Amino acid sequence: MLIKKVQFATTNHFHTFFRCLSAVIQKRVPDNGIEATELELVNPQNDTPMKKSPLEKCTEDLSEISPYFMPTFNFAAYVNKSETLQELLKLGVNLYKLEKKVTVVPLILKLDFEKNVKPLVTFLHEFGVPINEIGHFITKNPFIFKEDLENMEARINYLFSKKFTKEMILRIVTLNPFWLNFSIERIDKRLGFFQQNYTLKGNEVRTLATISPKLITYNLRQIKANTFAIKEEMGFDEDEVKSLLLSTPKIFMKDQNGVLKTFEFIHKTMGISHDMILKVPEILTFREFRIKERHTYLETLGKAQYNPREPNYVALVSLAGGSDADFCDKVAKTSVHSFNIFLKTL
Repeated sequence: MLIKKVQFATTNHFHTFFRCLSAVIQKRVPDNGIEATELELVNPQNDTPMKKSPLEKCTEDLSEISPYFMPTFNFAAYVNKSETLQELLKLGVNLYKLEKKVTVVPLILKLDFEKNVKPLVTFLHEFGVPINEIGHFITKNPFIFKEDLENMEARINYLFSKKFTKEMILRIVTLNPFWLNFSIERIDKRLGFFQQNYTLKGNEVRTLATISPKLITYNLRQIKANTFAIKEEMGFDEDEVKSLLLSTPKIFMKDQNGVLKTFEFIHKTMGISHDMILKVPEILTFREFRIKERHTYLETLGKAQYNPREPNYVALVSLAGGSDADFCDKVAKTSVHSFNIFLKTL
């Protein structure tokens, strides 16, 4: 017979444990004549052993007992009681998206609407951000609540000092909400990096920052890697790299290997020259497999012709862009069904 000694803090704890254990044993111990195991339970009031049969039926109400769950990271339990959350919802903030960022939930729950939210909303709106876009702004960058309003105002004034117009700054802040999280020193270094490494003039720097504000705050390592690939592996010279940067900055934020694969296919397989790519630089932003599928299909139809000086010319953007339905209807002149059957043969 196995004897185990269990210490309980209170009598209620003892009874709860005992009832639950006996209920489980009744279900799992077969009635085969085997002597039941005894437990030596200690009375918490006088420390005297108390022997109870583990087969005794449990008649106590255990509905109040529940398993322990780790805390969940969501706003649902707080919305009805929190003025801040209710006001954020009115602004159009997507709380569901914010819940996916574990560190954001405690940040938002600590906010006071009057002290933290309202001043930021007023600041952005007075500068020119439409009220119906502020919710999107906060959804993308909830960490803006960690920034001091005076610092953000100084960062905007810095852009004014660099001859950015209010329209330019408004576009920058709206398209890239994280811009205001960067200190003046960091932004100044970023703008200087692009000006020096791509020999940009002042107006070209402003144009680049306005067209693609995300590029200015993007990972510099990624930008440098893409620049190296475009220049050294693809064979574009410095002036051509600058042209690609100003016309299609998205190329410099794409995956390096992906851009390189796309270039190698359109240049080596399709025979597209550097000059043609410079005229349609957005072709480098499309995935190689998509271009390959459509080009191969046009080859089987005898329509893979990309020289604009010859009949039946197929524009590169039409080849890579749009849906499969658009491609089949406007370029291949076949049904989507035929195209899908072809893809199964690849």
